[in-house]
Amino acid sequence: MSVESKPLAPETPVELVANGERVAVLMCTPRNLDDLAAGHLFSRGMLKDASRVLTIGACADLRVMTVVAPGAVGADSLGLGQVVASGCGSGSAIADPSVLGRVPPGFSVGLGTLKAWSAAMFRAAELYRETGGMHCASLALLEGGPAPTGPAAGASMDGAPESAAYFTVREDVGRHNAVDKVIGRAFVDRVDFSSSVILTSGRIAADMILKAVAAKVPVLVSRSIPTTTAYELALAAGVTLVGRIGDGEPIVYTSPERIRR
Repeated sequence: MSVESKPLAPETPVELVANGERVAVLMCTPRNLDDLAAGHLFSRGMLKDASRVLTIGACADLRVMTVVAPGAVGADSLGLGQVVASGCGSGSAIADPSVLGRVPPGFSVGLGTLKAWSAAMFRAAELYRETGGMHCASLALLEGGPAPTGPAAGASMDGAPESAAYFTVREDVGRHNAVDKVIGRAFVDRVDFSSSVILTSGRIAADMILKAVAAKVPVLVSRSIPTTTAYELALAAGVTLVGRIGDGEPIVYTSPERIRR
């Protein structure tokens, strides 16, 4: 097979500008850039309230994402004006587990439901199937749980299984970017993150735990495994980690009380 006949994983540098300040240059797949911008800023604590976001958009050549939102923090105050590679997280430092916040208790979900959601995520991942070199992520809510209140929330149901009241899937060359994209979409849709699950195709690294804690997402699921630091942070923050979701017996690493078997 020639190189020309096999699709490559799309990646390009995209500058993120918030309230006129350069925040970062993200190496990413130039799709759903509005979701990436919202998710990156929200998971960094730079956006707090979706109702205060006036505009999120990308320029015509998809090289610059612009966010206008009163209350967003400029790049200088957090020191985030750097290039973030697609294979790296956006965290400038790993949080001390002893001072990390905790996600809310009370939410639970069936292991069979998580397996169905993971399968649905991969079915919806077109670029993953085309290239074999992409990552995908999904954010889901259980049927019967709190409904999203955003004006366009009903559109975020990409191949949703019956058990999901909300189900959005995003893809990117970077696994961290894919997670930021689903967080950003859910943030704009005003999802109740405390009753949500994030699923990912990639390894769960420490930065993903920081994102989950920032958004108050209680459950992270992967077909792969967590890193040692991710495990320690999840243990401290009360985040439930589920790995090897595609196997016959997935592994629940932390806070197993949330998983119904």
